[in-house]
Amino acid sequence: MTNEIYAKTEYLIRRWWLSLIVGLVAIVFGFVILIYPAASYYTFGVWLGLVILLSGIMGLMQSTSSRNYFVRRGWLIVAAVVDIIIGVILIFNILLSEMMLPILLGCWLLYRACTTMAIGLDLKRYSSGSGWMIFYSLLIFILSIAILWMPMSLGVTVVVLFVALGLIFYGISMLSLSMRLWEVHRHAMNIGADE
Repeated sequence: MTNEIYAKTEYLIRRWWLSLIVGLVAIVFGFVILIYPAASYYTFGVWLGLVILLSGIMGLMQSTSSRNYFVRRGWLIVAAVVDIIIGVILIFNILLSEMMLPILLGCWLLYRACTTMAIGLDLKRYSSGSGWMIFYSLLIFILSIAILWMPMSLGVTVVVLFVALGLIFYGISMLSLSMRLWEVHRHAMNIGADE
C-alpha cells in the first residue's frame, strides 16, 4: 500500500477505538443475556435494541469518515442505518410480538454476518490477521440461519441463547476489526515518522 493511500485512509483508521467500544458492549450484553436468559422478551428486546442502536450510531460515525478509501462506505452506511432503525423499533415498540422478535433478530444477525464478512475480506488486502473476523462472521451466519430456519420451534430459551452467542461472536469480530485498524494506524504513523 502506498503512502498516499495511507494518508487518505488515516481519517478512518485513527477511529479504530469505535469498533473496540462496539465490540466490548456487544460482548458484555451477550454475557448479560447468557446470565439472565429467563428475562422477559420485552426486557430482552429493549436491551438488545440498545446494543443494536449503539452499534448503528458508532458504525455511522465510522462509515461517514471512511471517504470510500478503506472499506465499502455505502454498505457500512446502510448497515448502520438498519441498525439504528432496528434498535429504535426494539426499544420503543412494546407490542412487538413474540413471533416477530426472533425473525427480526435473526435477520439482523444475518445482515451483520454479511457486512462483517465484507469488512474482513476488505481488510485482508491491508493487513494480515483478518481471518478471525471472517471466522466469527461465519459463526454469526450459522446462528442467524438457525434462528431464521426454526424461530418458534427452537423455543424462546434457545433463540435467546443463539442471539447471545451471536452478540458475543459479533463483539469478538469488532474487537478483531479494531485491532486490524489499529495495526494499520500504527503502520501509517511509522510511515509518517520516517518521512
